[in-house]
Amino acid sequence: MHKSIITRIALHVIFWVSVGSFYFITFNNNSEIRAVSYILSVGLLPVAFFEAYFFNYILIPKFLEKKRYGRFFFFSFYTVLTSTWLSFLIVMFTLIFILERDASLDPAVLHPELQVVSLNFIVFLAISIKQVKRAFYMQIEKSEIEKNILTSELKLKEAELKLLKAQVHPHFLFNTLNNLYGLTLEKSDDAPKLVLQLSEILDYILYRCDDKKVPLSDELNNLKNYIEIEKIRYSKKLELKTEFPQNNNSLKIAPLILLPFVENAFKHGVSNFPGVGFVKIDINIVSKNLIFNIKNSRNHLIKKEIDSKKGIGLVNVKKRLDLLYPEKYILSIDEQAETFSVNLTLELEV
Repeated sequence: MHKSIITRIALHVIFWVSVGSFYFITFNNNSEIRAVSYILSVGLLPVAFFEAYFFNYILIPKFLEKKRYGRFFFFSFYTVLTSTWLSFLIVMFTLIFILERDASLDPAVLHPELQVVSLNFIVFLAISIKQVKRAFYMQIEKSEIEKNILTSELKLKEAELKLLKAQVHPHFLFNTLNNLYGLTLEKSDDAPKLVLQLSEILDYILYRCDDKKVPLSDELNNLKNYIEIEKIRYSKKLELKTEFPQNNNSLKIAPLILLPFVENAFKHGVSNFPGVGFVKIDINIVSKNLIFNIKNSRNHLIKKEIDSKKGIGLVNVKKRLDLLYPEKYILSIDEQAETFSVNLTLELEV
């Protein structure tokens, strides 16, 4: 901080020493009397100094930057007028001083118009340097602010994503354990198979879902395990058709992004259906795009409560899609009286 102030003062001193030298060289080249050059340089330098700082530290920040244009132009006009008047006073003082030594001096030798031009040139230069410097630091500050905002948004998105994933895991486990509980009550021979399927699902969720993206093959295998569990549970009242891609081309996908759609189809399309419900799942890969279609039966007689619960799950999935695949997915939902279908096109990564 202290070094910065010293450096700033040193730069200002260097600038005004350079201005003084400029004035002396300019007037010395246009006058045969060296005393004239000294007087004009020494006289004009403080006028330029005060006018430049008055513009840079008072008029511009207090009026121009605050868009008080009327007052800015009013005070600017009188500031320039005053500095011009002072420059002519310097000419008069120089004339009187020289006439005491040489009565035959021609006033035109003092070049009063050169003084005005030189004065305004230096003032304009000082203002320009100050404003360019200010604009430069404002741009740097703006870039830092934008960078900090972007960093904060990314952290917020990551936190929100973790929260959404945390909501998926216990919700899924709760439903699966309910399935297992039902089978054990029935003393079903399928219970051991379900336990095996559940263990594979738990292994996937607990140990392989921490990455932002996982191999598509792992995600699809997890879906198959889940579907097998539901087939065991709803064997007598389920009509199931599935189509999975044979080759995924080493693509990667966000973990558990498809599971809520499949879970909804079984939970709301089969468990509450009075007769044999159906679930149809069709997954295809076209280039790097995953095309996911799922359709299930729907009991319109108990629509309100189910739609409310289903809506919460779909809202969370949409949020995850917005966070993970901004502008890289197309989601359409079709609700009919007796069917519910979801179509999702997702651009994946290799």
